[in-house]
Amino acid sequence: MPRPLRRAGAALGAALSLLLALCAARPALAQDIDLGYVQAPGPNEAPALFITPQKAVVSMEVTVTAGGQTYTFKKGALPAGKAVKLAWKRDTSVTEAVAAVSVEFADGYVTEQSVEISYTYGGKLSVDLSHARADVKARTITVRVSAPVESAEIIAYGAKKAVIDKREVPLSGGPGEITLPWVGEASEVVLLDINVRGGPAWANFTYSPWFLDIPHEDVLFDTNSDVISTAQAYKLDATLRQLHEVIEKYGEVVPVKLYIAGCTDTAGDAAHNRDLSNRRARAIARWLKEHGYDKPIYFHGFGESLPAVSTGDGVDEVRNRRVLYMVGANPPPASAGVPAVSWTPL
Repeated sequence: MPRPLRRAGAALGAALSLLLALCAARPALAQDIDLGYVQAPGPNEAPALFITPQKAVVSMEVTVTAGGQTYTFKKGALPAGKAVKLAWKRDTSVTEAVAAVSVEFADGYVTEQSVEISYTYGGKLSVDLSHARADVKARTITVRVSAPVESAEIIAYGAKKAVIDKREVPLSGGPGEITLPWVGEASEVVLLDINVRGGPAWANFTYSPWFLDIPHEDVLFDTNSDVISTAQAYKLDATLRQLHEVIEKYGEVVPVKLYIAGCTDTAGDAAHNRDLSNRRARAIARWLKEHGYDKPIYFHGFGESLPAVSTGDGVDEVRNRRVLYMVGANPPPASAGVPAVSWTPL
């Protein structure tokens, strides 16, 4: 899961994940930047936007328009994980703003987005998604809230951002953990847009349980090699076509990310196998990028620790010499059978 922005006490009225939806705005790119904002400014507190880059930043420019006034903020180089607070004039008659965010990262990648922000001076309610969990079978989501909630409006989006279901449900819970129903058919839901309310306070967030395992024919490498031969390229051509179809179908709903997991059999030294599987996963990632795949790619070498079939040590098993291609808005969930690891961005 991507990490939510966390700030102390009542100062932060919303601690949202990287799939932050601010009044139906386009979600931020997970693992690029975290966004949060003061959803219920306290006495004498100004409304503010919090931005935390997850990669080193060369420059950042943010323009906030609120109440007919424009506020421009410019920042230079920032390290990964450095939170930036951008505050504008407090005016209790103004409760909406639009922020245009442009960030250039040290690796040359640039993200630009416009987000709409709504806030209130009437109460405080925040949602913490740092330990959010979804039960696909029960179709529920559990999150933590900072204050009592009485109802929730839930919109379920499917492929091509089609609305699958929309309803308002009564709730009675908080502060602490609350469980929300998962509307829509579980297998079709790509993104859930949820607005919780308690008295005059409200908080909006999105959550994506969407995840796909891409079927494919494995690339065959020479012994101890991570070089993709010309004879094997047709297999990656087929995978690339499937990935473009996924982007066309889901790219407008969530930020699509590709996770490539390299695996080996148990023949040979375990440390060597981990390194070899990592190099092969990276080689495939580079091939896809060089041949037109332009969405974020992450890779990891699991070596012999993620076998398709269990064997003893030192067994040359072709079914375990494989690479997994997985796409989702977030890293592969536990249900995918892949351990939680620190995926390396290409």
